[in-house]
Amino acid sequence: KALGGYCSTLPLRKRPFIFMNGIGTHDDVQTMLHESGHAFHAFEAAALPFIWQENAPMEFCEVASMSMELLAAPYLTNQHGGFYTQTEAAQAQKEHLEGLITFLPYMAVVDAFQHWVYTHPQAAANPNECDKTWDTLWQKFMPGIDFTGYEPIRESGWHRKLHIFQVPFYYIEYGIAQIGAMQIWRNSLKDQQAATQAYRRALALGGTKTLPELFKAADIEFRFDAELVTELVALVEDKIAQLEARLR
Repeated sequence: KALGGYCSTLPLRKRPFIFMNGIGTHDDVQTMLHESGHAFHAFEAAALPFIWQENAPMEFCEVASMSMELLAAPYLTNQHGGFYTQTEAAQAQKEHLEGLITFLPYMAVVDAFQHWVYTHPQAAANPNECDKTWDTLWQKFMPGIDFTGYEPIRESGWHRKLHIFQVPFYYIEYGIAQIGAMQIWRNSLKDQQAATQAYRRALALGGTKTLPELFKAADIEFRFDAELVTELVALVEDKIAQLEARLR
């Protein structure tokens, strides 16, 4: 089976196309939901008159996909036509939310590392220096994880992030999009219908508006300052605590 998953579009048919592999794990469900968010984006933007208007900035394309993962979370159980028991769904959502929190500092490590690489080309030509810098950044942004005896694994983490090699500087977009998706999720906890309508309204704009305008259309803010991140992380932590209580 080919690795990964993606959503493409068939312009003449005005239809999306999802490719993915499935091996029977929850990751399969997450992948399908993620790519379905891109597919909904394609469906909504297909009504625009010109194909060149359909493609939104990548920061917002990932808002579409990451939001779908969160918006669909309450509907994974058997009673909603899904495949999970209440306990399985709670465990899946808990792990997903934990991943949101750990992803943001990891994204910061990747982005900061790339800035160092391109501003220190001579040092970055030495893999050992890259290991040292990655390790320093990891301990700055992701402290608290005990790597005793496994320090080489931590130091060589940059080897395993393909974006650094294949698409330089394309990673912070995921962090920006994650903050947007978390805001849509926050709004959905207050009013699911209104949040979903705003989400679809923004997707339908395709690339006809600027990135801040697309965020505004989705009833979210284009910002990623400490105040907003603190608010969203606190909400995620509170939800995780609720799920843990249900799992006891």
